[in-house]
Amino acid sequence: MKPAVFIALGIATHLVALTRAQLTGWFPCPDDQPHSNLSCAYFGVPLDYHNASAGNGHLLVVKANATSGGKKGTVFHNPGGPGGSGLQALQTDAEALMNRTGGTYDIVSWDPRGVGPYTYPGGVFCLSDGEFFSFWNGTIEATGINWLGNFTNQTDLDNLNAQAPIIDAKYKEFAEKCLQGPNGTTLQYIGTAATVRDLVGLADAIEGPNSPIFYWGLSYGTIIGAWFVNMFPDRVGRVILDGVVDATRVATTQSYKLWRDQVSSAEDVYSAFANACAMAGPTGCNLTTFAGASGADVIDYLSQAFEGAYLHPLEMSFETLNDLRTSVFIGLYAPQYWEEYADVIIPGIITDLVGSLSTTTTQTRMRHVLDIIQPGSYTEPAILCADSVDADPSLTIQDIFAEIVNVTQTVSPSFGALWPIACHRCSYWPVRAPERYQGPFNNRTYANKVLIIGNTYDDATPFFEAQHMAEVMGDQAALVRQDGFGHTSLAESSQCVTDIIIAYLKDGTLPAGTASAPTVCAVDDSVELFPGVKSVNVQANRTISGRGGISNQNGTSGQTGRQAKTVAWAQRIGSLASA
Repeated sequence: MKPAVFIALGIATHLVALTRAQLTGWFPCPDDQPHSNLSCAYFGVPLDYHNASAGNGHLLVVKANATSGGKKGTVFHNPGGPGGSGLQALQTDAEALMNRTGGTYDIVSWDPRGVGPYTYPGGVFCLSDGEFFSFWNGTIEATGINWLGNFTNQTDLDNLNAQAPIIDAKYKEFAEKCLQGPNGTTLQYIGTAATVRDLVGLADAIEGPNSPIFYWGLSYGTIIGAWFVNMFPDRVGRVILDGVVDATRVATTQSYKLWRDQVSSAEDVYSAFANACAMAGPTGCNLTTFAGASGADVIDYLSQAFEGAYLHPLEMSFETLNDLRTSVFIGLYAPQYWEEYADVIIPGIITDLVGSLSTTTTQTRMRHVLDIIQPGSYTEPAILCADSVDADPSLTIQDIFAEIVNVTQTVSPSFGALWPIACHRCSYWPVRAPERYQGPFNNRTYANKVLIIGNTYDDATPFFEAQHMAEVMGDQAALVRQDGFGHTSLAESSQCVTDIIIAYLKDGTLPAGTASAPTVCAVDDSVELFPGVKSVNVQANRTISGRGGISNQNGTSGQTGRQAKTVAWAQRIGSLASA
């Protein structure tokens, strides 16, 4: 798939003669709704801040104007990813960000290097139109990894290991395609250190040279924040790291090992999702199949769906077992959408896997899957791997597979072997950024202290990552734990967290929370996960058995029992398919 190579004529005029560090005038944003509160501009940047001969680029910048009188300044924002679009983030989250900041600041984000059709260097594409599926055909890149239980079935292990020479050859070939593709000459210029310098340049252009920088980074945006406060400690104004990726791990660890960290809380959040669904009952959650069901019953139901897709894959199905697992995992990020996932998206995929799907559900499901997969776009690994430590030349794909199996067996039996995952590509990625910040993270004095926020149950950035960054930053940071579910504090509202953010932005006031004794904020009592099910009443647990969806983990007997369970499951799902 090739990148979009158009810029509307009205927008392109703003790029004429744009120079480095120059911000154009503001104009209506592309792809935006009429009468929106958003406006856009372009900002000129050097491709390489240390090598002028590399040439120039530009960023699409987006602004949501302060909604309350007496604007106090600008809060710069990055939604994470890596590869998240600032334009898309403000189109969806501007109101939430305004509510959390008191509405007295402009919120400014941007499409970073490597992101979208409007920034240059833009979205990363390595394969031509129509080549994506043919290139990866016959590999786990197209089908995902099939496994049951905690990946102890020898057949599953043999099937995975048989892919090792295939993936090894394909990843090497793919790296060459990326270098020869439309982004080949700019791949090295989309790393986070350059993005940090872009942030500083934007702040100079908008708020004035050497002004204190107010920044709120979510998820991988916390890497931008952590690098920024250490690269430019004198420019730290108010910096919020929310849904934290441990920057020390990124700076010191082979990237394929970062997946272990990411899924460390996934089973906890999965159990909470199931418990909340069960509390809603059959009338409130389609995955609860009988009155009085428990969270364990919901997990068992989904486990049987995993097993059914594993034992009886449909050749003509648009979906795979990997798609089902991925959709469940992605759904855990956003508890505000758990009801939609449980009632529409997940049932749609399940019914497709057993060959029955309505047109309406098909359309909903396809939109969702395309949102997740985005075939042909490699922005996420391009940025992550540009930031990664140098590849270990002794590392093999077998080592990566062994780590995946171990993560599945010891950390997350439900999601540990999802594939493809961006961090698994970095050992093969052809470039690294010319500048990477790799420490130190623990011997700086910042102009102002940092606010770190993590959720108790976050399936993408577990709380221990926020905790460790707070420990590393010591008395230069305060730690808040939002006692809820989902990815970043925006996943659920908390007046307690909102009050802390507003006070911090106003005058730097921070709570006393530390790595060992974080300040704990409850989510609002009004937050519901399913009809009548309040988030504050839902608990996570590690007591559910069979989370990988297997009835016989060793695979040496019990096939008839499995098949009988699958038939019963398919009969139970018939009514769900027509719901």
